[in-house]
Amino acid sequence: MLTPEQLAGYRAGWLKRKKKKEQELQARYQKAITLAYKAAEHLKQNYQCRVFLFGSLLEKEKFMEHSDIDLAIANLNNEINFWRVYAEVMNILHPFDFDLIELERIDPEVRDYILQKGLEL
Repeated sequence: MLTPEQLAGYRAGWLKRKKKKEQELQARYQKAITLAYKAAEHLKQNYQCRVFLFGSLLEKEKFMEHSDIDLAIANLNNEINFWRVYAEVMNILHPFDFDLIELERIDPEVRDYILQKGLEL
């Protein structure tokens, strides 16, 4: 059986690790938000499209250690190669995983959800 002193030591160590993990998650969240805005600015300036953020990054309490960045774009010129745009966004958002979707090419219900709940950047 642990003594009160040993128990207090374990508790202090656990609290220290918990605080460190929370700080790391906060830093990751801030970096993700910053990079999402950077990608949106790039897309708007270079392709004159609208950009929406959706998913866990919109609600800080839902953002976890392995959360990705979810972006939707609207009004991308049909003559522009989507995969080239995707590669550019990948370079900006590195090291984060991400989803990039074109609103005009998805299910109308999903599109409506993103337009209602998402944040236009």
